[in-house]
Amino acid sequence: MGQAPQDQPVLGYLSELFDGIQGEGVFAGYHHAFIRLAGCSLGCKYCDTEYAQRQDSPFRVFRNATTVVKELENPVDVGAVVKELKSLLETSNSISTVCITGGEPLEQPRFLRHLLKAVEAFEIPILLETNGVEDDNLDHVLDLLDLVSVDIKLPSTCGRDDLWDRHEAFLQMARHKQLYVKMAIDESTELEEVERAAEVVQKIVGEAPVFLQPVSDAAGAPSISYRHIMELYEVCAKYAEDVRVMPQVHKMIGSL
Repeated sequence: MGQAPQDQPVLGYLSELFDGIQGEGVFAGYHHAFIRLAGCSLGCKYCDTEYAQRQDSPFRVFRNATTVVKELENPVDVGAVVKELKSLLETSNSISTVCITGGEPLEQPRFLRHLLKAVEAFEIPILLETNGVEDDNLDHVLDLLDLVSVDIKLPSTCGRDDLWDRHEAFLQMARHKQLYVKMAIDESTELEEVERAAEVVQKIVGEAPVFLQPVSDAAGAPSISYRHIMELYEVCAKYAEDVRVMPQVHKMIGSL
């Protein structure tokens, strides 16, 4: 006799699990445990984790964001992921948050909900990093999150100009949660697109911090001049109450 559906393991596709220094957003500089889910349908031009867009590679477990200690075949069940997370958390008392990232975690909503329910048992804050377009799937997991990091995909850096309505719907869904917004910028970023994004943020989540994040290479060198950063900052600050320029710290210090 086969397993009843409710007894069958919930399977999902992961890219990696590791600990490292958070390099983005309000928690930059803190020690986090990261669970990176695999798969993303956007394919942004600036993506620095292209390997996590695919679901055809093994799930790797790192220590200190540098050493692979285990590889597991995908898809994996929630229990296997939680076992590895538990082992990781037991190695350090300085990990302050579990960060769920990708890829795009919300493209696997059923697996993500079961994973978050299991992670709750560790009584540690949970941060979701998302591309900010999967509002229907966000509804399945929002109650289990402590903080949400929302990307607004600007056409200049993402390569798509059809996501504005989806971003608005996502922010409407998430507006009662603690959240912050990120925008990747480079020399091609236009003032008008940052202004449009800042207006959306002001309208829906006016007090949320907004991070202008220069696109950079693997060593952290930015692809935008300081002058243009300040031009974009001035435009954004006309609407958003809390604007900050934040390079990707983890690249500068050699963390994943």
